Amino acid sequence: MRLRKFRARAYRCIHDSGEITVGDLAAFVGRNESGKTTILQALTLLNRDEQVSELDLCDEMDEELKNEIRLAEGEFELNQHEISIIKEKFPGLPNIKKIKLFRTNQKNEVQYEFEDIKLGEDKNKTLNSWESFSKRIIGFLDTIPNHLRIQIDTEFFEGQIPKNQEIFDSGMAEFSNQFHVISIQESKVIEEWEKIYASPENQFSNLLSGESEKTALQNFISSELHPRFVYFSDYKKIYGNINLNEYLREETGDKSNSIEFIEEFDKAETVRNLFYLAELDIKELDEVKNSPSRCIKLLNAASNRLTNKLNPAWKGDPIHVDLRYNPGNIMSVVISDVHKDGTITNT
Repeated sequence: MRLRKFRARAYRCIHDSGEITVGDLAAFVGRNESGKTTILQALTLLNRDEQVSELDLCDEMDEELKNEIRLAEGEFELNQHEISIIKEKFPGLPNIKKIKLFRTNQKNEVQYEFEDIKLGEDKNKTLNSWESFSKRIIGFLDTIPNHLRIQIDTEFFEGQIPKNQEIFDSGMAEFSNQFHVISIQESKVIEEWEKIYASPENQFSNLLSGESEKTALQNFISSELHPRFVYFSDYKKIYGNINLNEYLREETGDKSNSIEFIEEFDKAETVRNLFYLAELDIKELDEVKNSPSRCIKLLNAASNRLTNKLNPAWKGDPIHVDLRYNPGNIMSVVISDVHKDGTITNT
């Protein structure tokens, strides 16, 4: 997913940036203190987990901010793989090639617009969503003998969609075991349940979240394709050695004797961005750090993901980024430039 246009309004010192068109690589040129950095920071408002504070709102636009204003909006172009993923989940929709993301001053979450595509907002019983799946389960339970029904705990199906495959599988297995124990004398009931349990359409990977077509598509984009802006204010801040003890203290809110704040973005944010791009779970790293083989395997996979994400926007010679774990809970970041003549320079 590539950003092609964006706009910032009523954000800090920015009244209105106007619509800015960008390619794969863009340069902002302007005087010092002219708002270049602030415009770039406004883009982080499009991150799913970002929060808007009162300090982010332009204090010179109080009147305008009494109404709903799009503080940041970005138009994104999807690649063919992303178009195919959406088409696979929503075969009834035309190909979605562009998505607009925006965040306003009156709603906490990022919102979506999908070109001129008309999306159903009514409840859709045929939608293969977690909500529809849960209702089918509850509906099935209403057909079994009441002396069995009143013993079955359905709490698992009354909450939000499970966060991942593991939680879904665990919850389904626990429910199925409970169902078998309670219905052990009713072979026909168990047989009907097994048909539901084994149905491919009820597998977690096939389930959407949302009762309407529009909500399901928005939730799918949010969980699977939502882009993230990572901001490095200075090349020098991509540190060669990262003290993970300090980073973890920063993450847990213990900032005493920890990583210092520099300019407006602190070191921990820089490290967090690197780990995000590498899809590296710091807790998982902590679990495997005493097992060299598992640690190397985890970091090799993370390094490859990081390299693959950085290279497409890197216009010079190809680079390779290595994340290496060293004694003392230190992470080293090694950037290797692979030159055309075959030589390699490590940074």
